[in-house]
Amino acid sequence: MPSVRNVIFDVGGVLLEWDPPAFIAQLHPDAATAALIRQQIFEHPDWHEFDRGAIDLDQAVDVFGKRAGLTPGQMRELLRTANDSLRPIAGTVKLLDDLAAAGVPLYLLSNMPVSTYEYLVKKHVFFKHFRHLVISGAILMIKPQPAIYKHLVETTGIVPAESVFIDDLLKNVIAARECGLHAIQFRGPDDCRAELRDYLPHAKF
Repeated sequence: MPSVRNVIFDVGGVLLEWDPPAFIAQLHPDAATAALIRQQIFEHPDWHEFDRGAIDLDQAVDVFGKRAGLTPGQMRELLRTANDSLRPIAGTVKLLDDLAAAGVPLYLLSNMPVSTYEYLVKKHVFFKHFRHLVISGAILMIKPQPAIYKHLVETTGIVPAESVFIDDLLKNVIAARECGLHAIQFRGPDDCRAELRDYLPHAKF
C-alpha cells in the first residue's frame, strides 16, 4: 500500500454522529409525522442544496417548513435539534487527536451549511487540528462533485497521491479516488485507525 502524508476527514458520520430518525423522533414521536419530515426535509434533494449553500438558513426554514407542514418556530427547533444531535464519535476524535500529536497534516472536507459549521466550530475543540477546512456551504460545491475535491487540492497544495480521505458514504469515497486521492470508507474508529496505519506506516498513532 502506498505511503501517504496527509489525512482528510469528513464530519457527519465520521467525527460526529448523524442520525436524523433519532433526533426527529425526539420532537415528533408520531411515526407517520416523523416519516414525512424525514422524507420531505432530510431525504429531499433540497437538503443537499442547503448543504451546498444554495439555500440559506432563513430560506430553509421557509421551504422545508412549508413542505413538511411545520411552522417557522417548529422548523427552527428541528434544525437546532439536528445541530445538537451532532455529538462526537469518541474513538474518531481520539484518532484525530493522536494523528495531530504525531504531526500528521490534517484537513477537513465536509458537506454542511455555513450556519451548522459556525455552530460546531464553537462547540468542539478538535477543529483546531485542521490546517484547512473546506465547507460545502461556503463555496457552493458539494461532495461527490469532482469540483470540491479539486478545490481542496488547489487551495491547500496537497498532492492527491500523498493524501487519504475518510468518509462514511461510498459515493464520496469513489469520487475522491476518481480525483486521485486515496480514500477509506468509514465503518468505525478501530477499523479506520487500522487502515490508516497501512497508509502511514511511519507515523506513531
